[in-house]
Amino acid sequence: MPLIEWDEERHSTGIQTVDDQHMRLFELLNDLHAAMEEGRADEEVGTVLQDLDEYTEYHFTDEEGMMQDCGYADECNGCFNDHKEVHAEFASRVSQLRERHEDGEYITMDVLQFARDWLDSHIAGDEQDQSYGEYVQREFTDYTYE
Repeated sequence: MPLIEWDEERHSTGIQTVDDQHMRLFELLNDLHAAMEEGRADEEVGTVLQDLDEYTEYHFTDEEGMMQDCGYADECNGCFNDHKEVHAEFASRVSQLRERHEDGEYITMDVLQFARDWLDSHIAGDEQDQSYGEYVQREFTDYTYE
């Protein structure tokens, strides 16, 4: 059973590129969950953690670039700065998680559930990705970011 499942109604921002990246983050969390649940080698858990760390950084950088390109960062500067701060905090936690694992610390399911809950609330929450998606849909009815 997956740790987190994509719910189009709850999670979709209406921006395909962002949604595709969010789905990839869900996939990485589910891969990590499966590896931990099945007791697979620590090396596999480490590889998935590294992938999650790298992809989180990639996604946040890309999403913030999109926010700047479409004017959201200017229109709602406070929202954008808050969003960047939340991204930075989560990226730091994921990096710390990877480093702790590399230092031999056992990663518990509680930590994984934190990541799931954070990602779910960040994407579905009114003050985060949904707000950005609504802005894009309102301001650019034909907007697509490639």
